[in-house]
Amino acid sequence: MVILATLDLVSVGGYVNLVQDLHRVDILALSTDEKLAFFLNLYNAMVIHAVIRGGRPNGVIDRRSFFSDFQYLVGGNVYSLNIIKNGILRNNRRSPYSLMKPFSNGDKRLELALPKVNPLIHFGLCNGTRSSPSVRFFSPKGVEAELRCAAREFFQRDGIEVDLDKRTVHLSRTLKWFNADFGQEKEVLKWIMDYLDATKAGLLTHLLSDGGPVNVAYHNYDWSVNS
Repeated sequence: MVILATLDLVSVGGYVNLVQDLHRVDILALSTDEKLAFFLNLYNAMVIHAVIRGGRPNGVIDRRSFFSDFQYLVGGNVYSLNIIKNGILRNNRRSPYSLMKPFSNGDKRLELALPKVNPLIHFGLCNGTRSSPSVRFFSPKGVEAELRCAAREFFQRDGIEVDLDKRTVHLSRTLKWFNADFGQEKEVLKWIMDYLDATKAGLLTHLLSDGGPVNVAYHNYDWSVNS
């Protein structure tokens, strides 16, 4: 949708006017792929808008506010970044270190949640930090292929490092935080293979196939702004 174009395409004031039209969107009329692309794009646009308006949050408390308090009115309901990611895109799963699901029983937004979790969403959501995926926008007809492309870009950049000498695979901390979506470590390493270039895939294949132990470590998450 034009209202979810990057903020470079319109003035901030014009963008805000377009955002006000989101309350008219009939999300229930969207197909699953249309809904997936819509909420991925909405999340990324909201992050850009939030950073422009208030800057990047500093510290845990500011980050909680950033992801929960900045909200859009869409189709008659209020959505924060946390609600979009964990309520809609992750089928109402708890965020890391949270005890509560985003939606309680009876919440009207629950019927809009995607029917199952696609772990590729984590490579399509940009939160503006150095450790997050690059910002991009998705098309309803090509969203699955575009998410696969985003995953390949993420892992080819610095989402994975293989150290043969120490028999250690270094992964993005996102995969640890959201292991409920990705599975156990051995499953994750096999799943990642489809998104690696030939060099990294060869190193990982060698490590997994020689019968020796494989250690998994996770990068520290860099919350600094990706300018």
